[in-house]
Amino acid sequence: MTENTYISDALEGNDSKDRLDTEVKKVLSDKTVLAWILKYTTAEFERYSIEKIKTCIEGTPKVGTHPVNPRSKRKNKKTSKDQKNSREKQSPEAITGSDTVDKVPGEGQVYYDIRFYAVTPTKKRIKLILNVEAQKSFTSKYDLVTRGIFYAARMISAQKGTEFKKSNYDDIKKVYSIWICMEVPRNMEYTVTSYRMNRQVLFGTPKKQFRYDLMEVVMICLGREECAGKGNRLHGMLSTLLSRKLTPKEKEKHLSTEYGFETSIELEGGLKQMCNYSEWIEEKGIEKGMLSLIQKKLVKGKSLEQIADELEETVENILPLYEQVKKELNQQ
Repeated sequence: MTENTYISDALEGNDSKDRLDTEVKKVLSDKTVLAWILKYTTAEFERYSIEKIKTCIEGTPKVGTHPVNPRSKRKNKKTSKDQKNSREKQSPEAITGSDTVDKVPGEGQVYYDIRFYAVTPTKKRIKLILNVEAQKSFTSKYDLVTRGIFYAARMISAQKGTEFKKSNYDDIKKVYSIWICMEVPRNMEYTVTSYRMNRQVLFGTPKKQFRYDLMEVVMICLGREECAGKGNRLHGMLSTLLSRKLTPKEKEKHLSTEYGFETSIELEGGLKQMCNYSEWIEEKGIEKGMLSLIQKKLVKGKSLEQIADELEETVENILPLYEQVKKELNQQ
């Protein structure tokens, strides 16, 4: 069996990718960011100001307490005391879901990225249960909309014993599963699409109205930064927030002047960490590509000077990588 090497394993940067994903979720969990998302994706909040919506997001921040799989939920009971202590330490300006990445390949424990409650400021206060997911790629081996429906369905069924008991189904709260997709096909760029339950009368004229609008999946598709002007205000805000080109200071300035953000210490720190991890991963990607090229040329018997010439680099620049690859090859 071939032993994992530094080239094939350590440079994958999985740890930093996980940390980057965590920072993205933290940034998206800021109450101002969530208020923007609610305003542009839900009928219940579209007519209210961002500041008003922020006051409607309720509950103490929770970390890692909402698995999608119901069987996973029972396993977490013994950590309730630790979860309580964790909640008390969190900032009141953040709603935090699970830090655990969705482990679909092995069908292991699957957690919501961000899960929270919001109550409408209307006379008849309506409580909503919402889930926000950060998805790097829209394209995968399964239909992302179908996965969103599964998440929403789980938020419905999980209410039994919490939001309603026995057969009191009228107490079921409406749920939203909102997905922010960053890398999408060109024909999906800068769109917002809702998938919901609708009534269709197949025969007759029924008079009675029923409460069936209980589940909605929303796909917020971003895209290439240079095309961000094609989107709406929500697209613009999220594109600024998640930009790979803007520095943290530039992001703060744009968010303040164009979108009225009052940047919190937590959000400012999250933007810096997110940019740091993005830069690290990009650098490691370039380094990994160079190592791979050097390895291929070494296997073909090329000398250090020949490799440097073919890569249009100086011998001094590639010498450390050359020696690293040579060492790895000798250990195999």
